[in-house]
Amino acid sequence: MEKTLNLRVHKRSFNENSNLNEEILINQKDVPDVIIGDVVEIYHIEDEESRLLLQVTSLSDEFQQKGTVSIEQSIANTFQLRAYKDVIVKKVDPKGVALDLVEMLFKDQYFSRSDFWRMRNGIIGTCVYLNKKIEHAEMRQQVMEMWSKGERVMCGTITEETRIVYRSSTAVVQIFIQMSSEMWDFDILGEDLYFEKALNGFLTDLFAKWKEQNCQHDVTIVLFSRTFYKAQSLDEFPEYMRDCIVCDYKGRYYQDFYRIVVQNERYDDWTSTMILLRKLCNSYKDKILNYHKQKGHKAPAAYNSTAAQGNFLETLNMSLNLFEGYYIDRNFDRTGKVAVVITPGAGVFEVDRELANITKQRTIDCGIGSDLVCMGEQPLHAAPLFKFHNKLAKTSLEVGDDYNIPHWMNHSFYISKSQIKARLQGSFIPRIKPPPEFNETQRRPSERKLLAHSPNKQIQDENNIPFVDYDEYDAQIWKLPTPNSTRFGSLKFSYQTRRQPQTMAEAKQIKKPRKRNVSDDYPSMAVEKGERRGSPAINIPTLSRSSSSEDISSSVGCYPIIKKPSSKESNESAETDDSFFMRRIVGSAESPVGYSRKHIHQAKSRRALINPFAPSRMQFKMTSNRRRWVHAFPTDPQGAAVQTHHYHMYNKRESSATLEKKLSRDSLKMSQLSMDMKTQSSFSNFDSTEKFSEKFSEPSSLNRIPSGLVSEDKFYVGSVDSSPTSSVQNLERLFQGSSLTSTLQHNSASDLGSLGGRGMKKARENRSYLWGPTGEQEWSPDMTTGQDWFPAHGCQTDSCLVKPILTADIHSQNFCAGISVDWKSLTMPASLPITTDYFPDKRSLENDYTVSQYTLIPEDVNSEFYSRWSLYQSFHSPPVTEDDKFYRRQPLSVTELFRELISQRLAQGFQIITKKKPPKQPLDTMSVGASPQFQHTSSLIRARPRSGPQEEIYLSIGLIFHKLTLSGQTIQVTQYRPRHEQRQLKYLYHYRFQVPDSPSYDVSTSQFKNEKLENYNWNYLDQYICTRGEGDYGLLDPLKYWRSRFFLLPCNNPATRKIIEGNDSIWPRCDIYQTRSKQELQQLISGFVRFLETLNKMRRTAQTRRQKHSGDNVSSTPTSDQQTSQASQKEAVLLSVTMASSKLIEAMKDPQTGLSMLPRQTGLPESCFIAEEAVDWCIQNIQEVKDVTSGIGLMQRLQDEHYICHSSGNPQHKFIHGFYLYNIVSPKDKPKSDMYGPSYNYLFQNEWCEVSILPVVRERAEVPLFTMDESPCQVSELWVNQLINDWRVLSGIDTGAQGWGQQSATLTHKYVQVDVDGNNKSDRPEWASARYHAYYSPNAAFELQLQWMVATGPILQDLVTTWGRKAQACGFHLLPVPGDPFALPSAPDSDPLRGPIFVPLDIASLSQGGKPVFHDLDQVAKSKKLLHFQDEIIKRYGFMPINVCVSETHRHYMSDEQQQYVHCTGGMFILMESSQVTSSPKVIKISSRVSKKSAGELRKDYIARQNSNTSNTEVVTQNKVGFLWSWNFMSSKRWRSPNTGDEIFQDRMLADFRQFCANENNRLKEFWNDFNLMFAL
Repeated sequence: MEKTLNLRVHKRSFNENSNLNEEILINQKDVPDVIIGDVVEIYHIEDEESRLLLQVTSLSDEFQQKGTVSIEQSIANTFQLRAYKDVIVKKVDPKGVALDLVEMLFKDQYFSRSDFWRMRNGIIGTCVYLNKKIEHAEMRQQVMEMWSKGERVMCGTITEETRIVYRSSTAVVQIFIQMSSEMWDFDILGEDLYFEKALNGFLTDLFAKWKEQNCQHDVTIVLFSRTFYKAQSLDEFPEYMRDCIVCDYKGRYYQDFYRIVVQNERYDDWTSTMILLRKLCNSYKDKILNYHKQKGHKAPAAYNSTAAQGNFLETLNMSLNLFEGYYIDRNFDRTGKVAVVITPGAGVFEVDRELANITKQRTIDCGIGSDLVCMGEQPLHAAPLFKFHNKLAKTSLEVGDDYNIPHWMNHSFYISKSQIKARLQGSFIPRIKPPPEFNETQRRPSERKLLAHSPNKQIQDENNIPFVDYDEYDAQIWKLPTPNSTRFGSLKFSYQTRRQPQTMAEAKQIKKPRKRNVSDDYPSMAVEKGERRGSPAINIPTLSRSSSSEDISSSVGCYPIIKKPSSKESNESAETDDSFFMRRIVGSAESPVGYSRKHIHQAKSRRALINPFAPSRMQFKMTSNRRRWVHAFPTDPQGAAVQTHHYHMYNKRESSATLEKKLSRDSLKMSQLSMDMKTQSSFSNFDSTEKFSEKFSEPSSLNRIPSGLVSEDKFYVGSVDSSPTSSVQNLERLFQGSSLTSTLQHNSASDLGSLGGRGMKKARENRSYLWGPTGEQEWSPDMTTGQDWFPAHGCQTDSCLVKPILTADIHSQNFCAGISVDWKSLTMPASLPITTDYFPDKRSLENDYTVSQYTLIPEDVNSEFYSRWSLYQSFHSPPVTEDDKFYRRQPLSVTELFRELISQRLAQGFQIITKKKPPKQPLDTMSVGASPQFQHTSSLIRARPRSGPQEEIYLSIGLIFHKLTLSGQTIQVTQYRPRHEQRQLKYLYHYRFQVPDSPSYDVSTSQFKNEKLENYNWNYLDQYICTRGEGDYGLLDPLKYWRSRFFLLPCNNPATRKIIEGNDSIWPRCDIYQTRSKQELQQLISGFVRFLETLNKMRRTAQTRRQKHSGDNVSSTPTSDQQTSQASQKEAVLLSVTMASSKLIEAMKDPQTGLSMLPRQTGLPESCFIAEEAVDWCIQNIQEVKDVTSGIGLMQRLQDEHYICHSSGNPQHKFIHGFYLYNIVSPKDKPKSDMYGPSYNYLFQNEWCEVSILPVVRERAEVPLFTMDESPCQVSELWVNQLINDWRVLSGIDTGAQGWGQQSATLTHKYVQVDVDGNNKSDRPEWASARYHAYYSPNAAFELQLQWMVATGPILQDLVTTWGRKAQACGFHLLPVPGDPFALPSAPDSDPLRGPIFVPLDIASLSQGGKPVFHDLDQVAKSKKLLHFQDEIIKRYGFMPINVCVSETHRHYMSDEQQQYVHCTGGMFILMESSQVTSSPKVIKISSRVSKKSAGELRKDYIARQNSNTSNTEVVTQNKVGFLWSWNFMSSKRWRSPNTGDEIFQDRMLADFRQFCANENNRLKEFWNDFNLMFAL
């Protein structure tokens, strides 16, 4: 259907009822065959290239214009559609315009991976176009790019098969700059130093791109390096240096340094940061190399390491330690995390094998993007490249280096403008950096003597390794085998003599060099018939060998290559050291097939060498780890996933003659390989799919899919049953590994003719490459990571993934786009895709996995839950009334539960395995595995009748697979876990780091370890979801639930405004904060009550609140008429405590002068009131009630006489002052005492946030400041007597009958359920819980921590934003704060590059007359007085405790948390370390060993290590007195206001605080004298 219509445009209306809200308006009479949901194509007749696809979502009768079609104005402008011009409107098939990949962009929001899945489900079946804004459940996103059939398109439809990638322009980015020795070398053109190229080139371009794309990332920039020392032993180092000196495998001593430049900053302009970076880079080398030089001490000479020898993997693990805690301190405006490493090298690193395995697995499991940007020249081999440490080089005959190509890392090579100019001018640019000149005279005599040795000369020293001809060795390694060559060679050397070889000939005879070819067919160990072998998909740890051994591969890709033993020695060989062992496989394929060889002179078996110069010849078994990121990449026209910034240049017009020559040149090699495979095929008893080379079945076969290859529906499997292969198939398979690959893949199938072109095309699609994150992109030396700078001639391509012509002006300032770097990943990093396409085959599941299974029946679980609670309360089951529904929410339906189980697995890193729908089969025939113990389970499943939806889904993470099956009202969860679990690897790391405000490099340790994902308790989490968190299943730390912590702090402090308004010339002092008056404190209490009304969603108008005499900050001063009326009312009604309780109740219920009652609300009885308001009413209206204590006593009398009762109906609940809800019981309905039983509302505590408020008793000026028996807590009304005011006792709650929330409550913290989605914006039921302070004091902060597993980030963000607005109206500001502001860098879940700053207190300056301070006091009095002194100092700077002191007695020593203070602006924290001052300080040696110590002891060790290397002594005193200062890195610009200050204000605070504590201008001593004066009163 084609129709010519006249185009109109309209502006979008935000009125939901208006038809102008639609993207397209069309009259149905013009297009009668178009219905709602159809996709139409619109384009001008004269401009067919610009075509628009829109989906008809409405056919309104209001649009009556005939012969016209109206499009939203912005869409028409994007597609250059001109109004009042004729357009063609054509209905199209949605499948014909389906998209393969869509990239979505979002900003300033937090999305979990389950949110990605829900957004994807919400847009399936819709039509999208470029820059289209999509909103689903408050989640906002914008279409960024679209791909279809290898081409970038402007519009299309989203189907079930469309892959969606989510990119964030507000992510957490950590940039690490490697300051190795090459940084001070000139680049290849000799124009810039490499660090100048990094700063003035790459970083400048990166920040420009961020600004251009309107990105605002949370950025941390770190300089890092490794410093070696010329020393032979640790004794050569001074004592103060030895704490962080490490010896490597070569015996070299080194230290690692980290200099944090900026940390968690979000700037719009990075100019000032670039200036700071240039200053630090200029001085970095000299400062690091001379850091330990001190007078009177001799330190070994230091030199900087090269990039290859640097601490690259250690740096990545530092970021992983932070990123793994993504669920802790969760903010709502950041999504995505990426680590960027800038190195001056070429991407080659010498690394530890075990640390490489830890880093790889952690990076893959966490789904973290790692970008390596190299400033050096791109080498002629694959990069990045790891060279493993050969720890046994001195004792082993191994001469080959073991390499690894990390597929889990994205890499780029930055090319400067000068290099681009040179290439455009045709100048030759070398890609190999020449080594430094080395004269023969510079060699040591021993080296010259060694070079003079003849190959046949015997080496006298048995410790020396024989001479090896490396050229001959390399030739043996990479040569193709001949038909007559044997697999393992003939080893005729006697193993009994164990004699060291004396000549090269003997060494070569004993130790044949390893041969490896991709196309080789490998024999396996002979096994008995019928014996089932395990699939090589799982690592089976070898008990007799340590996996950390340097010669044993702990990564995948090495297949079992076992020489077939003879029948005589097969039993004996297993007991000897000379026996072969089977090579195992685990994780992702890292290395090609290797040979197992006999142990020769204690040399263990090793994998075959990797050839970095031809990685595309090496194909590897596909695993789930290799397919983890593949759905984030677009595909080329041939269907292979590629990285768009990798450019492979080739000439399509290569003549057929050249092709024929290449084919004939390789024909002999291929025939030899085919013969070799034939002779070895009889050896194999394994599946042919386990072999490296792929094979393709004949049409008559059973449609089996080759092992680890992609099928036609792009679904990867692990391995399948073997089937015979023909010679033609072998030839097709061998083509892939030969040198024909680079030629054949660039020519059409018709050019291959008799060689099986169709098979070759399929082979190209099905290959799995060692190199690159995609596993499908071939590497060759012609491939570069640059684009846009190639000349136009000689470069043609079928794909639009490459833009070969330079379009930008090289002299323009905006010229930084698309030059050799994956700018998209660095600018808008992608999140881990929610889909993958790998699943192990049936045989692998049976042999290599253990299967566990459990069933969820929501009906049974909820009915049991309701029946249990009905024993304790008089609720209906199921909920009927509104109050019932308020306390017991509607349970999840089976479909909602099934969707939520999928969402939770996605949120924890799982991916949905996309494949064709499984064939329909009766559920009773489904098997859970080959193990017979599950047969009874199947019978139980068959016994349950099935009716309802049927659905099945597979998910995976690493080697763990889950299958969720929905059948009727039953959900079945099947877990596949490796039969042999991976060993948890740990790596202890020592380093030095310097935070921005610290004067020195502090010593710290960190532990790197891979997480054991199989230990996650999914059964517990599923039960929690099924009960909606209302039963015994609650949030536990192992579940990794999300949490965000907030502090409610008073605002409008005049001292803060005075400091902010002070200019630089007149720097105001910051110790000017005054104590709040009693009236101000009472105003804070009133405001706090109103804020809790908001938390409890009470809709209370201003008319329902009556003015309080103690000062409500909302009310104004009463007029004279009001004062007269109030006075007349008091004269008319004089209330007394001696009156009858019924009279008092009547006075309270009086609508004019009585207590203000809460409006009727669901879940509360009538005549409800707040305890704090009731006490305040008593003080105002009853003569004898003068203070809060007497008011509480009166209200308790009314409760004992059953005139009032707690709103839960609990008769044991005492009257508690604060925000506690009570109601008046009518006298005629007043219950008798025997009517009170266990049938009150046990769920009341779960739904209402109740807080006890500490009353304001007295003014600070009315009493002496301190007495020897008082602590600062009691004086400031911050102490709660646990023996009297324990809320758990006063509430009378039976915790045994409560849910997990009240069972987890403590003396200081309570839990309450949070109604997340009160406006029903989400597409699923959502809930969360809040952990909050049980007590509140206006002199302390109030904590509120959100905890959730089932909540949408943007909806939570809206909820918290609403709370923040209400807090400002109540005189507070609500600010996010870290869970542990003083977390040490060595703590398990903390940031290794963040630590508190120690500010010493100059106690020595307070001495008088040469006598030490506190000389006249005993030890206890000394500590107490020092504590009081420190407390007064920090209060003068505006700090307040983070909570109240709760203990049995105020003399009780304060805990760690009770020593923490937060500034009233929320930007800073202080910890008052309880150091004891002694006359003779205890001297300790610094030690960084990890031991079980308390938090206080660890902090003291941390303080002791600070500045240890800069002092003149080798020891430091343990009793340093001072404070730990920490920043609130959670508070961003979004939360800042004039009441919080900015960075300049925070810097002023720290600088002035340091000056004060250092006694500059005698300020500390003056304050000490004033303190002593007040102390003496």
